[in-house]
Formats: sequence, structure tokens, C-alpha cells
Amino acid sequence: MQDIRWSIFWFFLIEILLFLIISKIYSIKIGLIICLALMSCYLIMHMYWIFRLKKWLNSPSLSNLPHGTGVWQQIFTKHYQVFKQNKNSKKELVSALDQFTQAAEVLVDGVVALNENNEIIWCNKKAQNMFNLNIKKDTGRPINYIFRNTKLFNYLEKANFDESIKINLDSNFKKVIEVKILLFGEKQKVLIAKDISQAIKIEATRKEFISNVSHELKTPLTVISGFIETLEDMAEFKNKDHKKIFKMMSSQAYRMTKLVDDLLLLSNVESNLFQNRSEKIQIKIMINKIKKSISSIDAKKHKIKYLINENLNIYGSKKEIESAFYNLITNAIRYTKNNGSISISWGLINGLPIFEVKDNGCGIEHKHIDRITERFYRVDPDRSRDTGGTGLGLSIVKNIIKQHNGELKITSDVGKGSSFKLIFDKESII
Repeated sequence: MQDIRWSIFWFFLIEILLFLIISKIYSIKIGLIICLALMSCYLIMHMYWIFRLKKWLNSPSLSNLPHGTGVWQQIFTKHYQVFKQNKNSKKELVSALDQFTQAAEVLVDGVVALNENNEIIWCNKKAQNMFNLNIKKDTGRPINYIFRNTKLFNYLEKANFDESIKINLDSNFKKVIEVKILLFGEKQKVLIAKDISQAIKIEATRKEFISNVSHELKTPLTVISGFIETLEDMAEFKNKDHKKIFKMMSSQAYRMTKLVDDLLLLSNVESNLFQNRSEKIQIKIMINKIKKSISSIDAKKHKIKYLINENLNIYGSKKEIESAFYNLITNAIRYTKNNGSISISWGLINGLPIFEVKDNGCGIEHKHIDRITERFYRVDPDRSRDTGGTGLGLSIVKNIIKQHNGELKITSDVGKGSSFKLIFDKESII
């Protein structure tokens, strides 16, 4: 830009000097004519090089770049340098993009890049096979128009990507993928799809094994418990030593029977077999039944308060919901000292049916809260065994509420107590 200014400055300076010299030698009229002619030539030259530059910009190439004259030579040289630099940068960018594409192609997971409108920007071959995509035809089209799935559509619509979703790719549940969306850039997304069919198959085999073993154990345990009761009633075993032995045997047999029952219940809940989860549940009747059971095992050792909205009823599995409520209450009883307070409530909060069990017991350390719903996980193993816990109660509760499209929320402070909430969805309300 500075070179052009100097070029114009020197041209007009020479024009003025030339005009003064010619006017003095010949006349002012002749001086003006000659200066105008030179100015016209100067403008024509610049217009010519502007035309050449415009023509080159329409089809830029290092081979057909004009050389130019004067200041235009410098301009074209600068264009040459910038164009060459951009071309090299483009080559590097294309090379990096090719390397990224090659790396994405060898991933075992499907990867789809989406824009803010969920339109496909790019996807790897694994994703093409999973979602039946064609990268040439489907680029720029919304993924939910091509791969029509209610779960994926709702997942994209809600735009809550904290958790992943599972999608069945066939009616036999033999092909299952886990879909997770990550945000990047300006409202762009990366959809990652992982084939979890084999993991689900292994998990199903494990659950089936546990279920079969539990069924097999139930019969011999029933026989053993029956024989212990018979021996307790026999006259020759009435002394204190024998009574103590039989009491321990009976206690351990009951504990093992309870464990087997919990394993079978958990297996049935997880397998989703033979469960009608659209029964009309009368909460008043269920709570009264639970009250009777609780009063027989607690014997007024705790101050238990019930705050129940008897007009709020839901759809679900009566057996499972009753088990979940009962487990939470007995769990609070086990971990609350005698004369402690336990509050049991049922009602609507923000339009959602919520069952809450709140106690002023020992509480749970924050590091344990995320794990206490795992099978057999115990914060204090010795205390759990003393209080008769199997380590499966909260796992059963979590699975039951999950099967009812709800959520288990746990809050606790050490030394102050705990709160366990079962949050049901609006659709469950009768």
C-alpha cells in the first residue's frame, strides 16, 4: 500500500515539473495536453494490471501469475508469496485432516460429527454400518431422519447429554449399542456409538447363573431349616448348650435363606421377566401392610412418623414397589440407634410422586454414596452382618426404581442422618 502511495506521489511530482518546463518552453496549453496524455497512459496501465489481477484471482495458480511492472511487480510478488504460503498451509491442514480421518476409521466405536441442527458433518465406517449411513448421500442431512429411533430422537431433543442411552438395533436384542454425545466448538456435537452386545450377553449369562444357583440352593436350605426346627423340639436336645447351638444354626440358615430370596428378587427385577408394571397400586393399603410388618420387627424401638398422601396412587408392580419401600424403611431401622427418629413420607413434589425415608442415624460418608447401591457393597461389613443385612437391599431398590423409569436419590451427613428418595415420573400417576 505504501509503495502505491509513493508511486502516485512521484508520478504527480514529475507531471507538475514537466508541465512547468513545457509551459515555459512552449505554452500552457501544450503543457496541459502532454500532461493529460501522460496521466491517461498512467491510468490505462494501472487499469490493465487491475484487470490482469482480477482475472488471476478468478483462477489463482502459481503458473499463470502475472509479473507486472513497477509497483505492480511488487504487488504480484507479494501475492505469489501469500498464495504459496496458503497453499502449503492448506497441504498441511489436508494432511492433518487425512491423518485424523485415518485414525477415526480404525476406532472400534462409531463416530459421527453433527452440527447444531443435528445434521451429519462426517462419520467413520463403523458409524456408517451401525446407523446405515452413506457418507456421500447423507452428509448435511439430520441423523434422526436417516436413523429413525425414538430413543435417539428424544435424546437429541432434550439435549441433556450427561448420561448415555442404549439402543437396540434389532428386535431380538442381540445387537445393542450405547450412544453418548459430547459437545465441542460452537454448538457442534460428536456422537460416539459403542457396541455393547457382548458385554450385555456376558452380564445376562452371569445373572442367569446367579438365578439358577439361587433356585438350586432354596430347596436344600428349606430342608435344613426344617430339620433344625425338628431337632430343637426334641427332648434330648433341650439343655442350654444345645439350645445355643440350634439358635446359631437357625439364625445362619435364616440369613442364608434371606440372601437367596434377595438374589432371586434382584435377578427377576433385572431380567424384567413376568412383571406387570402397570398395576394400579393403592398406596394407603400398601403402607398399612408395611406398617404391620415394621411394627413386628421394630417393637417400638424407634420413633417412626408417617406423612402419607393417601389420594396419590401410581401404576407399577405391587410386589416390586412394596419391596423397595420396605427395604428403605428396614435399612433406616438397622442404621438408626434405639429411640432415633425415622420419617416416612409420600406425596407430590414439583409434580413428581416421591417416597422418602429420612433418619437421624449414623449417616454415610460421601465417598461411599455412589457405591452403596452396588451388590454386596457395605460401608461397615461387620455392622451389616450384625444387623442382618445381605448387602443387596439398595441394589434391589435401585433396580426396581430404574425399571419404573424413576430415580433413587441419596443424601447423607455423617453423624446427622440420611435421606433416601424414590422419585417416580409423572406418567406413573393414576
